[in-house]
Amino acid sequence: MKKIWLMYGDYLVFILVLLVKMIIVGPATGTYFGVNLFFVSLGAIILISFWSLWISPRIRRWILFYLSILMTVLIASNIWYYRYFTDLLSVALIIQIPQMGAVGGGLEDLIYPADFLLFADIFIWAALLLKDRKRTFSDYPAKRRSKAALIAAVSGTVLFFTPLAVNAADRDEWLVQDSLGNMRNYFKLGMIGHHILDIGRELDDQFIEEKTLNPSQLSEMQRFFDSNRGSAGETPVEGKPNVIVIQLESFQHSVIDQEIDGQEITPFLNDFKEEVMYFPNFYHQTHQGRTSDAEFILNTSFYPMKAGSVYTRYPDHSYDSLPEKMESAGYETAAFHAFERTFWNRDEVYENFGFDHFYSIEDFPEGDVIGLTLNDEDFFLSSVDRMLEMQDPFYAFLVALTSHTPYDFPENKKELKLDSLEEEIIQNYYHNIHFVDRAFGSMVEKLKDEGIWDDALVVAYGDHDSGLQEPGRDMAEMAEAETTVDYLNLGRKVPLFMKLPGMDEGSVIEQTGGQVDIAPTILSLLGLDKGYMMGHSLLSEDPRLTVFREGSFVYDGYYYKADLTSERENGECYNLETEEMADQSNCSQMLYEAASHLRMSDTIIKKNGVGQLQGQTIEE
Repeated sequence: MKKIWLMYGDYLVFILVLLVKMIIVGPATGTYFGVNLFFVSLGAIILISFWSLWISPRIRRWILFYLSILMTVLIASNIWYYRYFTDLLSVALIIQIPQMGAVGGGLEDLIYPADFLLFADIFIWAALLLKDRKRTFSDYPAKRRSKAALIAAVSGTVLFFTPLAVNAADRDEWLVQDSLGNMRNYFKLGMIGHHILDIGRELDDQFIEEKTLNPSQLSEMQRFFDSNRGSAGETPVEGKPNVIVIQLESFQHSVIDQEIDGQEITPFLNDFKEEVMYFPNFYHQTHQGRTSDAEFILNTSFYPMKAGSVYTRYPDHSYDSLPEKMESAGYETAAFHAFERTFWNRDEVYENFGFDHFYSIEDFPEGDVIGLTLNDEDFFLSSVDRMLEMQDPFYAFLVALTSHTPYDFPENKKELKLDSLEEEIIQNYYHNIHFVDRAFGSMVEKLKDEGIWDDALVVAYGDHDSGLQEPGRDMAEMAEAETTVDYLNLGRKVPLFMKLPGMDEGSVIEQTGGQVDIAPTILSLLGLDKGYMMGHSLLSEDPRLTVFREGSFVYDGYYYKADLTSERENGECYNLETEEMADQSNCSQMLYEAASHLRMSDTIIKKNGVGQLQGQTIEE
């Protein structure tokens, strides 16, 4: 035993320590880590390192040291990324790294002090390597080293592939059909397996897979869109009203009507919803692209990608976009975003969408900076000034930014007393939301003063949640979140307000829906065909399928929470009213349709499907 330890002790410690770190991912992210993950993770660790046994111990220990550093950084990065996006890193995110750097901040809320224990062994290992740097090692015969490497390779192969063979009969066909999300790959293949598969599929997407849709795919897509153009049920508004759409940053539904120590967080919007159409059962459908995902969904009525952002991956593909349709109907169109023009490729994407104008930070007057850029009040008011220069009718799309993570907020502008909250970042989030509420009110007043408001169609919605609603935190405690449905509402619901031209009395629209439904609603109200869009009008009375990126969905009073660790049918079905688990039959009828929508959207986006449906020639 002593001889084996002297020969392979460093390798055995490397395997054991790295396996422990893989296991820690479960409790560190609040995710499942079961027997399947244990064996595929152990097998994968051996498979990426067995070759080091061919090398003499003197050199091997340094190779394992650097490999340990690399793998620990990968594990920690995935943990930190998951805490915000509830997903793992992917190759597509490499494209987005420069964009993420521009945002900056917020990491302190994702990195816990205990996380640094992941790196403790590396410092110990480094100290031992330095101490023994002059130590002599016995170079064991090459034949013995080869035998050890071969045994390790076979062991790793058996450990990794046996669980896959056992699960090969999954009806989800996850090995041969692209999964709906990265987390399903992780639960089946482990972290290392997920990243290897992700690299392979990215290479396949970019360089191998046929880009041209075959006749069968084109026919299937055309049938879907033809059937999806059904009657919306509402009467179009008269004439061609100006259309103003406002996207509110990190603005989740829970802040509406919320009070903290007797103080209203959104006093203006609380009153505003009594004057307009208010949708209390509206959900965001963003994923890794977050804000850019919301913009993409709004303007195209397609779903976000499972990895990365469409803005950075497929910025030049064709879409039957809202601005293009508005322009075809005689509208002048403009996008407003008070940050750098090239941020997240917005200059390229907005032009591709068909916007006539894009007003970025260089087009706005100087003012107080809150968070990333010009504060929302000055942004909103200056945007109205630009609208006054546009020809009627116009479509104005505004992307607010003040309440963007990391939620920094100047002390001299704080109006609320939030000392009862323990977490400073959550205090600052509410200060930001309170400011944006006031800024939105100022814009509405100016639109009224300038004579734009009454005859305009105005839509305002939240782009996504705050990322601060985890169990045990102040936000969840205040919401008294306990059930799965509570956390669905806290993390997925965002406000949606809609004012029709000439509207003088508000109403509450209980119909459920998601961001893919906004553009079809606007087009239906204007009497325009939605064309190649996947959503439906929010004003129709038919039950609506609202799908989330990982395969969960809301439909007809029920919420299906996907189980990513096993077959797709093994998720949980909840009654939204009682918040209790319901019979699976209430959700199973839409299970495969939800997956079909996501896969069709992915195929259309990746292969420029709308362009091909419109007769464009695709270059391979």
